[in-house]
Amino acid sequence: MSVTATEPGSSADSRLKRRVEIGLAGCVWAALVIGSAVLALTFPVYTSAASQALGVSQSAGLPPTDVLAISAQVRSFVADRESDPLPSTWRGQPAFDASAVSHLVDVRTVLAGARFATGIAALLLAAYTAFCVMRGRIDRLRAGMRAGALLCGLLVVVAGVAAVSDFSSLFAGFHSLFFKSGTWTFPVDSLLIRLFPERFWIASGAAWALLVIVGASALLLASRMSRSTQARFFASRTANNV
Repeated sequence: MSVTATEPGSSADSRLKRRVEIGLAGCVWAALVIGSAVLALTFPVYTSAASQALGVSQSAGLPPTDVLAISAQVRSFVADRESDPLPSTWRGQPAFDASAVSHLVDVRTVLAGARFATGIAALLLAAYTAFCVMRGRIDRLRAGMRAGALLCGLLVVVAGVAAVSDFSSLFAGFHSLFFKSGTWTFPVDSLLIRLFPERFWIASGAAWALLVIVGASALLLASRMSRSTQARFFASRTANNV
């Protein structure tokens, strides 16, 4: 009779690899949820609904139809490279100067990067999910989903605490990550600020957090559903083999 020796560190290495795999999968799941939530806020329906609900026309000193029309142009400009140029004047008044247009071009670049990263995350997770299903690694797939949901929840909590404590500092810190200093600040009476005042971004932050929570909940639900599906699959195989 022969005895197969097991290296003392093999079990520890296996656990470490499993944790690394789950951690990486969780990060990609979280990136997918977070990126999807950001991109959802670029849909036309959100911009128009938020502008009307927040009463932007009153504070901007513009008719509601004008606010909807110009904000729609801005949304289209940052979401689509093929959109029409922004007007330099609107009804004889200054609209978007070179500095405002330059900043919005930067915003468009950031959104394009977010769209690309979210798409890559989706492709990676599709391949990873297929691999886990084929190799019977459903437990690791579930664990990665739960890790992604946990990361999403943690980010929402941290961002929420920071926003409640000092939204202006959070807003400035966020912009400093993606834009050069001095390129994203404008006079209070500029059209860009009047169309998208601070309350618009507070509402957008809250909407983003809600969407992330919904996405995290969907991950948890999918994790639980995969557990029950796996149990039924193995029960069926066992019954067929009896």
